[in-house]
Amino acid sequence: MEDPKKQLDKLCELNVIEQAANVCQTTVQSAWERGQELSVHAWIYSIDDGLLRDLSFCVTNQDDFSQVYRTFVNNNLKK
Repeated sequence: MEDPKKQLDKLCELNVIEQAANVCQTTVQSAWERGQELSVHAWIYSIDDGLLRDLSFCVTNQDDFSQVYRTFVNNNLKK
């Protein structure tokens, strides 16, 4: 990926995923342990086109967290 704009977009997406991952490691864990239904999603807003995009990162429990995170990062670092 040589286009600087695409590189910046990808960096922003990865930053959003990292922040969603950080949320998954806060009191959200306690809620999951208590059996509360809670989902963490990662969305990003584009200033260029004004659209909000779902990054297909959705974690609904602690067991899914590692797999969803790893899959997203692996798939997006290869592109």
